[in-house]
Amino acid sequence: MKLVLICDEEKIYEGDISQISIVTDNGEVKILPKHQPYMTKVLEKISYTPVNGNETSLNISEGFVYTNGNTCFVVVDK
Repeated sequence: MKLVLICDEEKIYEGDISQISIVTDNGEVKILPKHQPYMTKVLEKISYTPVNGNETSLNISEGFVYTNGNTCFVVVDK
């Protein structure tokens, strides 16, 4: 699955990932490749694991995530 991470209108990461975890109003959600279409508000933290890489965690203010199963778009304030 591809991740496109945008912060303050600037793309800060684009690449293939094996999973992403996001903190939402309803708790933590993990999105894997071929996930059903999904959109939600993101709060305070995201973590993603690049293919063949180590997990990266980012503290954020807030934003939203959308996935269609092949690409995951995350747009955050900071």
